[in-house]
Amino acid sequence: MAAENPTLETAKNVIFMLPDGASTSYLANYRYFKEGPDAPVWEPLLKGMVQTDSFNNPITDSAAGANAYATGVKTRNGSVGVDFFGNELTSVTDLASDAGKATGIVSTAAVTDASPAAFGASNPLRGNQADIAQQYIGDNQLDVVLGAGRNQFTTESEDGTQPDGNDLFGLAEQQGMTYVSNAQELAAFNGDRVLGLFNNEDYLDAIGERPAEEPSLAQMTEVALNTLSKDKDGFVLFLEEENTDTFGHSNDAATTMHALSSFEASMQKVLEFQEANPDTLVVMVADHDTGGMTIQPTAEASPAVFRDFTETAEGMVEQFDAANATSIRDTVAKYTGLTLSDDEIAKLQGSEDIPLALAELLSAKGGVEFTTTGHTALDVPIFAVGPGAELFTGVQENSAVGQHIAEAMGMSLPLDQQDGGADRFAVTSLFDSAFGSIPAVNTVRNLVAQLGDEGLDGLSDRLVGLWSGLDNTEFLSSVLENTLDATPEATELAYWNGVLAASGGDRAEVLLQISELPEHQEALLELPVSEREFSPVA
Repeated sequence: MAAENPTLETAKNVIFMLPDGASTSYLANYRYFKEGPDAPVWEPLLKGMVQTDSFNNPITDSAAGANAYATGVKTRNGSVGVDFFGNELTSVTDLASDAGKATGIVSTAAVTDASPAAFGASNPLRGNQADIAQQYIGDNQLDVVLGAGRNQFTTESEDGTQPDGNDLFGLAEQQGMTYVSNAQELAAFNGDRVLGLFNNEDYLDAIGERPAEEPSLAQMTEVALNTLSKDKDGFVLFLEEENTDTFGHSNDAATTMHALSSFEASMQKVLEFQEANPDTLVVMVADHDTGGMTIQPTAEASPAVFRDFTETAEGMVEQFDAANATSIRDTVAKYTGLTLSDDEIAKLQGSEDIPLALAELLSAKGGVEFTTTGHTALDVPIFAVGPGAELFTGVQENSAVGQHIAEAMGMSLPLDQQDGGADRFAVTSLFDSAFGSIPAVNTVRNLVAQLGDEGLDGLSDRLVGLWSGLDNTEFLSSVLENTLDATPEATELAYWNGVLAASGGDRAEVLLQISELPEHQEALLELPVSEREFSPVA
């Protein structure tokens, strides 16, 4: 079904597929949910595992996770398309666009949500979705944008988030994009560029009867592939199933399984395209694990029971009278085929969080439990087929995935992005200790490019020339004050004078040590982006 061709040196097309939050346990439970003789379509494509931590947190959020995939750089949680200091990064989407390729994002989330935003925008705060929408249209880079979140594009007088007079739909039309607002219009579309927004919510429906105006992920995928493949230079497409994450947070195992079914239908379309176009690289990987889902199927409790569910746990709660046991029992039976016992209903009624309690109860009916309503630090599996698929073999950092996507296309991300951003941060930290300010991004790029074989030691050696006319105590006072934003105590100066003496008077070594103080680096990362003062040095 999928085509490997080792004679193809570079990928003309890249399709990056993200089942948000769906780690190993999701995929294993889905196998039980699906049953039957056919394995999920991704299983033959397994290559390795991905470590999901963000720059300063072992547990990433979706913004930082997708940022690593899109730019090859680890960043702080909450940021998209930027490094840990809010500096804009080059993404694989940018590389593709600069090379004349078409680009697109498709998601069952709001298209301005964190994961798609990392592939199409740059913003230090993922919540700035109205700004992200403006960037999508204003940059005129994306050729396909399909998903939820129409309200991020409409004006405030239309119950949206854009200032009145900010006509993004009109601008999109001027730039050759066709706007479609429902599944029927999407099916009829046959142009070159399309903006499709199918509701005002945070996500498209994941379970039960789909609203008539909402296309499935597979339908959006098919339109995206047909549209982007018209470009003779190729394309890069980001595809996301969001509801695996949304309902993982809700501990609603049944809905996550239905979301994975939607995702598999989309991936089936993608693999059929890849088989017909073997110069296409397909990569599938989650950004993190959500919920800490467990795998405990038995003969009496298997995820297969979830196949009959037609409503989310939250949706059921919205429909029954929590004070009425009969209402609870009848509503749950209507949407699941299961009959709750009197004890189960009593426990629900006594819960402080009935939607979560019902989700956990129904998940347990399928042999599934959760350990958290947040994310975890679990590694996630990565699957790939096509030119460059072998690059994803083994265990690697999430930032390496972004590097390999660029490499598979025969391209390179900027030098200062090629190590996951570690050199960017180290150079920034060293510069701050030397000058007491954060360097401009161009300065960082230039300094990273100059590291060469001598690395940070060589840069530190060059910087200590700033204090050539000062004695050791004056040198240390200056560096410590720059680093800690406070006049150093006498005991601190005495300690570092001892360190300097022990090093044989090697100021470069001591400057580097001070710049790497945990309290310094933590302070740099915790400083809100809006409060940062950037050095004017170009």
